[in-house]
Parts: sequence; C-alpha cells; structure tokens
Amino acid sequence: MKKLITLAGFTTVLACSFEAHAQAGPKDWLISPAEALSFQGEAGFNEQPALRARAVTPLIDIIKPEPVADLKVKAPFSIAVLFKAQSDAAIDPGTFKIMYGAMKFDITSRITKFVKVTPAGFSLDNAQIPAGKHRLTLQIQDEKQRVAERELRVEVE
Repeated sequence: MKKLITLAGFTTVLACSFEAHAQAGPKDWLISPAEALSFQGEAGFNEQPALRARAVTPLIDIIKPEPVADLKVKAPFSIAVLFKAQSDAAIDPGTFKIMYGAMKFDITSRITKFVKVTPAGFSLDNAQIPAGKHRLTLQIQDEKQRVAERELRVEVE
C-alpha cells in the first residue's frame, strides 16, 4: 500500500532528513548510521538499477570490494575503482561524483578529502559504513561530457 505525501509532508520529511544529516556523527564515517536511515540506504540497495543508454561512454570498473553475488563485507573495507576512457576523449577527474542511497545524496567530498581522484581512478582503504545494505552510485565524465555511471551495492556485516 503506497502512502500519499502532501507537499507539506514532503517538506517535513526533507527537513527531517537534513536535520539527521547535520547530526550525522563521527567525521570519519563515509556514511553515518543516521544517514543510512534518513537517506534510505537499504531501499536504494533493493531498488532496480536504472536503464542506461547504449552509447560510447567512459567505463568504471570496481576492483574492490571484489564483485560476488552476495557482496558482504566487514567495515572498514577498501574501495578501488578504475576509469577507462574511450579513444576519442580523456576522463575528466573533476567531474567525479559518488552518491548514496535511493535519494542519491552526494557524498563526493567525503571521499575526496582522503583520496585524489585521477583519470585512472582512485583507491580508498578504510571506507566506514554502518551494518546494513547500501548502494553507492559512482559517476564520471569524459572531455566530451559523456557520463558513465556504475553502482556498488554492498551489505556490511
């Protein structure tokens, strides 16, 4: 059964989400437990991936955590990503974004304060994410503004 949210109700939900974000907790968390709840981390994990246009775009390869059917990890864990450009345009590392959960909350600055994103990719050794199911959406563009997007879904034990 779906619940109808009025504009006033949506504003209240949005305000609560931002309030929860402001009280998120330790600064070393990639995603805090409060954000996992307020930004629907588990709902994002369960949602079907978006369809992507079949075009020439850069590629994003997730090296760590290693892809397996039931991607369960223990926090903190490593994230390593490789970017692959097409032959006609280089990767623009300044366009990198990483978003969290169903609402695609931008957490890019939380990663870029620890690692340098290069045209080749990045590696983060100690991603601190609370127990539960989580979806991270990674994006990068090339010099022709073609966007690549890749999801990393993990279940933290």
